[in-house]
Amino acid sequence: MTERSMMTTRRTLGIGLAALALTPGVAGAHEPRRGPNGGQKVDIGQNHGELVAQGGTLRLFLFDGADRPLPAAGASAQAVVLAGGRQATVALTPAGANVLAGSGDFTAARGMRAVVTLTLPNQRPVQARFTPMDQD
Repeated sequence: MTERSMMTTRRTLGIGLAALALTPGVAGAHEPRRGPNGGQKVDIGQNHGELVAQGGTLRLFLFDGADRPLPAAGASAQAVVLAGGRQATVALTPAGANVLAGSGDFTAARGMRAVVTLTLPNQRPVQARFTPMDQD
């Protein structure tokens, strides 16, 4: 393969990947949505997590792939929160049937971001990104 044909192949591949990322059917399949508790709900591994942020507290509601409550017993999570230009790490522990909760040194506000690492019993950790205060 010549250098010119390799460049053409790379350019075509790049354009194809950009088009795929902008395709509504593909990109919309995993878009965040509002959960039943008023938080942002996203896919986290094979399950769903709904993150509610208020003041300096996070609550992570757990749901299975069919949106049924998933028991929080034995689960743990950690959230790395970026809010107000500062980063905080928040440990989330069981605080109800299907909820993990924790508090940290941050104040929930528009523009905040959180990366949650969830570990369910006998499973590998999974991650999800949230922007819980930037919903419609």
